[in-house]
Amino acid sequence: MVMAAANSKEPYISLVVATRNDDHGGNLLGRTQIFLDGWLTQAKRYDIPCELIFVEWNPPADRPPLIEALRWPADFGPCAVRFIEVPGEVHARYRHGAGLPLYQMIGKNVGIRRARGRFILATNIDILFSNQLAEFLAARKLDPHRIYRVDRYDAMSDVPANASLDEQLAYCGSHLLRVNRREGTFEVAPDGGPKLSSQDVASVESGILLGRGWFTPERLGPLDTFRWAEETAEVLIPAGAAHNSSLVLDLEPGPASLGDPLELQVETEHEKILARVTVESRCRLQVPLPAPRPARLIFRALGEFSPVNYNTRTLCFRVFRLGWGPETASAAPATVAGGIQPRWFGNAWRSLQHLIAKLAHEAPLVTLTVPVSPRLRRILKFYVDRGGLTGILLGRSHEPKVDAAASRADEVPRNRPQSAHFLHTNASGDFQLAAREHWFNLRGYAEFDMYSMNIDSLFSFTAQYGGLIEEFLGDPMRIYHIEHGSGSGWTPEGQQQLYTRLAAKGIPVLDNEEVLRWAAQMRRLHTPMIFNPDNWGLGNLVLKETSPRSTAASA
Repeated sequence: MVMAAANSKEPYISLVVATRNDDHGGNLLGRTQIFLDGWLTQAKRYDIPCELIFVEWNPPADRPPLIEALRWPADFGPCAVRFIEVPGEVHARYRHGAGLPLYQMIGKNVGIRRARGRFILATNIDILFSNQLAEFLAARKLDPHRIYRVDRYDAMSDVPANASLDEQLAYCGSHLLRVNRREGTFEVAPDGGPKLSSQDVASVESGILLGRGWFTPERLGPLDTFRWAEETAEVLIPAGAAHNSSLVLDLEPGPASLGDPLELQVETEHEKILARVTVESRCRLQVPLPAPRPARLIFRALGEFSPVNYNTRTLCFRVFRLGWGPETASAAPATVAGGIQPRWFGNAWRSLQHLIAKLAHEAPLVTLTVPVSPRLRRILKFYVDRGGLTGILLGRSHEPKVDAAASRADEVPRNRPQSAHFLHTNASGDFQLAAREHWFNLRGYAEFDMYSMNIDSLFSFTAQYGGLIEEFLGDPMRIYHIEHGSGSGWTPEGQQQLYTRLAAKGIPVLDNEEVLRWAAQMRRLHTPMIFNPDNWGLGNLVLKETSPRSTAASA
């Protein structure tokens, strides 16, 4: 065993990554070197007693091991570096080993199982931590009853390899592609500012941008693009945006109100209320803007809301179009105009095309979300209560006999949660930080013989219902992810390429809908699901471990 530079301090944090020297995603060694140098610099700068564990899974026979391929500093500071090897003969035991050279989550379990730190951070080899995040970790104020999450910012791949850490962080902060938030993955401007997607509810020409509270754009059929909104959603109006004196939205209530009409309030960033309206179905809302024009509008859904079915999101309303309306007096009241519903045939045709596309691409089990407006719900109830079309033509009335006991049994709060908590599971495998004892109590990540997609999300729910509380570390605490090749891992652009490649090899993927069903079951039972046996993380095997020499020791 090769000895590392001496480190007399017990590790406060163990960082665990799983990898192999196979150039996965392009320039793997370069991205790993940036990650390694960056963390060692921050560990020394902020005096963080830690260890960095590389689990080298199934090392390629035709390439040198990572411990030899990477460059090592003269001084490791307060960080010990350990390499744990999972040999090819162990990898060969897995059913899909021929097509899947790295079992990333099982590999992380190997490192977690052997970690010595009080807290363990599961992360990846193409990550840089902001200095503010490293400083937070150095304060040693982590709560053992929490699991910590951050937003991941995806940076362009040309991070300068020979630059200082601060220069690399500055590059990442000014060369961004997207941000992975709890609400979804959003395109951003290079400096991280908000940006409309290529197909969105507002046009680039309008100058309107969308802030917090909106989910990513979705499509209903080939034409209708929309965005769901949470209880509070921001509309941003930059100073240079061409505009008229009123804002117009094509919107409708969402399922989170459980069929009640939507009470919607529009206010400025200074809490001046511009409008308060009731929305029962799809309509056109026109909001006159005061002078001087506000830079930010807040659309606030009033009332009680909850997720429905297995969807963890609270879908309060959705917007199909957002733009400038005609000139109006700034003191004029907001107006709600109905009649914006598309012609029934066109709407039905688009919905049918949407259904066909889901059946074609998401079979054999397809989940549909069908929002039902209060007006449509009344029509459907009238239809059912009168015995359908025949009953209506015959003029029947329907007065069902209600069993009193059954009625009392059905009396449950209308906002009763039917889904799991809405956790920050987006890109969670890049940063999941929890106390060592909880990783052990929950037995790490589920060790499924499949691609690693969504297994990290499943652990977030397992931790939540195992007694941990998710804590989100907001800006300026963040992680930067160095972009890899399309299709080598998940990106919005490369998703289909990745899934096609996995399907061609017969490698299964854990479906997110299945994760949400399990999570809902955990919430109902008030207990986590434990997927692994006692020997999780290859705990029954003795694995080779080595540590690198500093350049000073080898000189």
